[in-house]
Order: sequence, then structure tokens, then C-alpha cells
Amino acid sequence: MPPRASVSALTDSVSVSIQAPGGWYQSNSGWIRGADGGLLIDTCATEGLTRRLLAAVDADLGARPLTLALTHAHGDHANGAGAVRGRGGTVLARTATAHEVKAGPHTFPQVFDCSVWGDIDPPADITEVEAVQAVDLGGRVPEIHPVPVKAHTAGDLVVWDSADGVLFTGDLLFVGVCPLAIQGNVRGWLEVLLGWLPAFEAKHLVPGHGPAVDRAAVTPLVDYFQWLIEVTDKPEPDFAALYADARDRWPDWLDSERHAVNLLVAHAESRGAEPDLMAAITALMTTNGGRIVLDL
Repeated sequence: MPPRASVSALTDSVSVSIQAPGGWYQSNSGWIRGADGGLLIDTCATEGLTRRLLAAVDADLGARPLTLALTHAHGDHANGAGAVRGRGGTVLARTATAHEVKAGPHTFPQVFDCSVWGDIDPPADITEVEAVQAVDLGGRVPEIHPVPVKAHTAGDLVVWDSADGVLFTGDLLFVGVCPLAIQGNVRGWLEVLLGWLPAFEAKHLVPGHGPAVDRAAVTPLVDYFQWLIEVTDKPEPDFAALYADARDRWPDWLDSERHAVNLLVAHAESRGAEPDLMAAITALMTTNGGRIVLDL
């Protein structure tokens, strides 16, 4: 059965849409409601999923105008941006994210098998955000915070609702799902998790994948990235053995094939080199046993 989003009120003014179990292209969204408008954080991978999300948003916001903040450019979060812009909404994103989204959509058919994308054409215009920006919704003023270093991607941002202590982290945080660093930087990501993200002192963290949690959920990712850095800081790691070790250490994480990618990225960083994207894709498909079938 395809995943279905579970929509619930996290606080009186913040709602979340959680796709379970949170694996490939099963991402989370949410929105913050004010008297004069709403701020949507991320969309979905397919036209159908985004339509269902926007129906839930409309039921809550009514005729209030909608602004969309994209936490990063990956299609599971950004493929619905064109639908939001097409109905008159404003789309906000980091510069790197805006450029990548507008060049899409990116469905990577050489890696993913999916027949239900629908209309996911990107918006023609995206407002770029490269500094902290408050979004006045009328009685609610959430803030968009660009991530200061390359982490999950080069264009990450978070949305902070200080009134309720809610932080939408995008894919800086995965819960119960293996993270993916194919376009990121393991050391930068770890730096963000250890220092920058905890400074918000959030009561509620809404991850890119997995259930909403508290700050304790950051610890497993910190442990994982520290392990990646340690075991790949050598000229010729035994990647097969390390992949098996990772699966044993984090047996409950979905999408364990991503360990193979993350090991390659961390090793490239240890040598001061750029990761080999084709080698990472090959490792991903080899450990998966072929193309990844998306059941959306």
C-alpha cells in the first residue's frame, strides 16, 4: 500500500503532515497558521500527494494567502512548489535550492522506478532567502533561518516558530530512517547538529522523515556521523565491511542502502576531495539490488 500522510495539530497554530514510515520520497510537511495567512513548510513528491496536502491546508486556512518555504531542493520536499505558485502562493528558498528546483523536476529515472509523478513542473519564480527572515502571518511571526554551512545540501534552511517552540528541520533530521549525504557534507552536517541546531532550544522538532520528536532524537544522528568520520579517515577503508557494520549498528533504520553512499562521501571528505557522484549512485543501486521502486 502506498504511504498516506497523517495530518494532525502539533500545537494550536502548527499542523504537521507526516508520511509513514518515512522512507524514499515519503517526506513530511507542515504549516503555521496566523490570522492573515499561513506558512507551509515543504510539499510532496507527486502531484497527487501534494494535492492531498493542499486540501488539508485549505481546510485549515480557508482563503488566507499561503507562503511556501522549501527546506531544500530534493524532489520529495519541493516537487509541489509549482502547484503552490500556480495558485498564487509565494515560494521562498535558499539561492542554491531555488536554482536547482527551477532546473527540474528531477525524477532520476536511472535510479527510481515511479509512474505516478503527475504534474510536478517547477515554479518559474522563487524568492531567494539568504538571511534570517521573519514571515508575518498576523499574530504569528515564524522565522526562516538559512543553515550556515553545507549540511544535507548546500541550500538547507529551517523554519522556527518561537511562540510554540517548533522547529521544522527539513532533512537535517531523519528519525528511524537512514540519512543521505549524497549532496551534502558529513562534517558540516555534524557541526550543525552539535552546535547550531540545539541553540534553538526547540520543544518540538519536525524532521524531514519520521515522526515529530524532541531534542533527544538528534543524538543517534550525531553518533552516526561521528562513526562515519572515524571509520573513513584512512586511505583505503574496507567499504563492504563498514557497510555491514553500519547495518548491524543501526538495524532499525529504513533505507540502509544509503550507508554505502554516506561512507563514500565521508571518505572523500577525509581526503579533501569531492565525492564521486556516479560511484555513489552505483553503490546505492548495488546495495539495493537495482533501481529503487517507489510505492507512492
